[in-house]
Amino acid sequence: MPETLSNPLLSGPFARVLIELRWGDMDAYGHVNNVTQLRLLEEARVRAFGSPTADRDASAPAGIPGAGEPVQGTAFPAVLGEAAGTTDLLVFSHRIEYRRPISFRTGPVAVDTVISGLTPATMEVGYTIGEPDGSEIYTLAETTIAFVDSATGRARRLTDAEAAAIEPFVTDPVPLRPVRNRR
Repeated sequence: MPETLSNPLLSGPFARVLIELRWGDMDAYGHVNNVTQLRLLEEARVRAFGSPTADRDASAPAGIPGAGEPVQGTAFPAVLGEAAGTTDLLVFSHRIEYRRPISFRTGPVAVDTVISGLTPATMEVGYTIGEPDGSEIYTLAETTIAFVDSATGRARRLTDAEAAAIEPFVTDPVPLRPVRNRR
């Protein structure tokens, strides 16, 4: 029987991507660098939602375990991969909250992803980076993805079919701390 996934900070369906750390991910302070954490989020997003260059990606060899294998939990609709031929899926913004350092170790970290918002031309992806057993959350983040027409370079609205496929998976956002007013 498959293991039941849990994440105390997520309220709805999520996909878990297990990503091995590399020694080169470390910084001079002995923990995973903040830029590397952004790359972990990107890797998880592509694995969970499909490659934004799916129409020109090389095919994975059959029967050989690889980077795309360890996706667990919710299977999100392949809307992003299917749109790749005519749409550029561009990162519009990131918000990242580093709660605890990630020290190097063998074994993967778990990057849990959710769809935390949907507008006519954007999709919010929420993330947590933590231990695969859910015992520790290191990082919370949210990324806004803009749908851009490849031919015109202008933002485009999601089609009715795209919105209908994504909408059932929209859940609460990850609980990032409020941004303080700055003076």
